[in-house]
Formats: sequence, structure tokens, C-alpha cells
Amino acid sequence: MTRSPSQKSSYSSHKSLEEMLTKGWKIEPPVYARPAWQSNATLREGNTYHFVLCRENEVNLVSIRQNPEIERFLLDSELTIDYL
Repeated sequence: MTRSPSQKSSYSSHKSLEEMLTKGWKIEPPVYARPAWQSNATLREGNTYHFVLCRENEVNLVSIRQNPEIERFLLDSELTIDYL
């Protein structure tokens, strides 16, 4: 598989994940979760969720910071989460 050149591995949103799913991308379980990086400039707490998405011969990594929408999505989808 090759990485999609049109997509970047940066923080994304629940909305952009949903848009990719409607365009034929599929989530390859598990979803990986790790504590969000913290610095003096960004005092965010919680997890960052990493989704590996596949479509045909392409693969993409989508990283989304913890928020109420993604928490609801994960509960509703019953995806396995691997906490790193």
C-alpha cells in the first residue's frame, strides 16, 4: 500500500474523518490512543486518537485530539482502541 499524496498526517477533526469515510476510506482497527503532547504553549490534556485508513492501494493516518464528537464516534462505532 502507498500513502495517499493528497492527504497529510496532521491533526484533523471528526468532520474530516466522516468525510473521508463517505469517500470510501475504511478504518483499519485498532484505533491507537496516546496522551496528547503538552508544552507551555499548549496545555491540552487527554488523548490523541490515530486512525489508519485504507482505500484501494492507499493508506492514510488521521490523528484527532480528544473531543466530545470523537468520543461519541468511538463509542458508537465500537472500534477497538489500543492505548499506547
